Amino acid sequence: MGLLSEFKERRLFRIVAAYAAGGWIVLSGIDQLVDREVLPLFIYHIGLVWYIGGLLGSIVLGWYHGEKGAQKATRNEIALMTGLAIAAVVLSGSILRAEFGEGPATGLEALSTTEDPRRIAVLYFEDRSPGGELSFLADGLTESLIDELSQVEVLHVVSRNGSRLFRDSSAPYDSIGGALEVGTLVEGTVAQSEDRLRVDVDMIQASTGRQIGSRRLDRPRSELFELQDELAREVAFFLREELGEEIGLIERQAGTDNVEAWELLQRAEAVARDADPLVSAEDFAAASRQLLQADSILAEAEKLAEDWVDPIQRRGWLAYRQSRLGGFDRSHYPQWIDTGMGHAQRALALAPTDPDALELRGTLQYWRYALNLAGGSDEAARLFRSAETDLRTSVEANPGQASAWTSLSHLLMRRNAVAEGKLAALRSYEADPYLANANLTLWRLFLASLDLEDRVEAENWCSEGQRRFPEDFRFTECPLWTFIMRGQEPDIELAWSLLDRYRQQVPPSAREILSKRAEMLVAMALVRANLPDSARAVAERARADATLDPIRELALMESWVQTWLGDYDEAFRLLGMYLAANPAERESIATDQTWYLQDLRQDPRFNSLVGSGS
Repeated sequence: MGLLSEFKERRLFRIVAAYAAGGWIVLSGIDQLVDREVLPLFIYHIGLVWYIGGLLGSIVLGWYHGEKGAQKATRNEIALMTGLAIAAVVLSGSILRAEFGEGPATGLEALSTTEDPRRIAVLYFEDRSPGGELSFLADGLTESLIDELSQVEVLHVVSRNGSRLFRDSSAPYDSIGGALEVGTLVEGTVAQSEDRLRVDVDMIQASTGRQIGSRRLDRPRSELFELQDELAREVAFFLREELGEEIGLIERQAGTDNVEAWELLQRAEAVARDADPLVSAEDFAAASRQLLQADSILAEAEKLAEDWVDPIQRRGWLAYRQSRLGGFDRSHYPQWIDTGMGHAQRALALAPTDPDALELRGTLQYWRYALNLAGGSDEAARLFRSAETDLRTSVEANPGQASAWTSLSHLLMRRNAVAEGKLAALRSYEADPYLANANLTLWRLFLASLDLEDRVEAENWCSEGQRRFPEDFRFTECPLWTFIMRGQEPDIELAWSLLDRYRQQVPPSAREILSKRAEMLVAMALVRANLPDSARAVAERARADATLDPIRELALMESWVQTWLGDYDEAFRLLGMYLAANPAERESIATDQTWYLQDLRQDPRFNSLVGSGS
């Protein structure tokens, strides 16, 4: 009997075809459920494995049992079917492991964030000298240790800003560990006896307060850098004992071997920090004097170490801070931006790839662009492109450059790359959730979610901002923004209540303009609440002249109100007023794809108004 005849006799074709058809129907049904997101994709992959295995199994069964009459299972048949089943199980297991991981974590991987000793916060060292003479030195040693440990790949080290939250704090260790999500705390004291420095350092298990170890380091003050190296080695030794694994520190890169210059830089940092409470109190003149004093100290450090880039680029950042003092008075902006750019260029001449110097130059160029200080549209476009290039190069050189990611996110959102801008803000928050301007990063994440009409994400970032920065007026403002989204039925009584709270929180120097901006948001909420007459009245009351609102932001916001009310003539008048004050924004408005002006874009007058910038 020929092979084909034997296949027919055993009904092999019929059995295999019946299985193939029935199995394909089941597999197609699974595929449809996966497409509709009823089932996860890995279920389809497992189903495909078993379908193919079953197809091979149907051939075996047809061969051994396709003939009419009873047949016994042979050893060969049992071995083949068992092998197919084992293969299907193994392949299915591989798919599940790829989907859910290799199994439960063990050892260090199974620990929570507050139990993992590799997660470390170095608390600011305490100055034990008479009159606090060594406070700048204690800070410098703390920050050097943070920087050096941060370069160890197996460790997660909280940034300076996170540690600064608990400076001089009496909070218990477990509270600090829980807030910073770390398992290990490092704390220390600094004292001086004659010309010798003494540093006592302790390693503590955060969850229990148990001291893991302690060391006393003693060096002549002239050997400050050797003390820093020894401090890093001792902490690394603690970690080796605790983690049971070798931890290698890369060589310290202080950038200078001049102890006096290094001490001056630390002193300047301390002086500059003292400007922060003055800015908060809106004593801008005193804050400016404080920053000038810090700059003069950095100038001394620069003279002592002419090839050291740090004092130069930090002088540039002081100039940038000076340019931002004084609220809405712009008369001094160009002077300080030019000064900062000079420092940035000198720093980059010494270190062309320094991420801080690149960020400085990019930030200053973008700041000049944002203030409409460019000489014309071509110059504005050049500034924008150069700023983006510098900021991108900075984060490429150091992916952990959180502040550069923050600035880049603002720039990207300004040119309507909203999704990419949100990703940049996320990179900033992931790199350093304790960044000094983390509130602005959270605000940017909120605004990006708002622009993308993602209400869930917007409310999430608004809540996170309210939790972390309850006194920041932006996070009282953010619920007002969610009220204006399409399809909302806002609580108008709550909106007025939020406006009252907002007015109490905003800085006095900007209270009038920011209050009007919030009123404009209430007007938009009134539109969504189907109260057009009230919306129009509130919007008109919130208007301001060019003295109070030189960039005409309120005119732009009211153009949205009038668009949603259907008054396109008034909306175009207001949009034209905004573009006249901000000619560099024509291209941005022309390419804008967010929902705020979506209806207005359908009108032929829109292209006529913005066309010269598109």
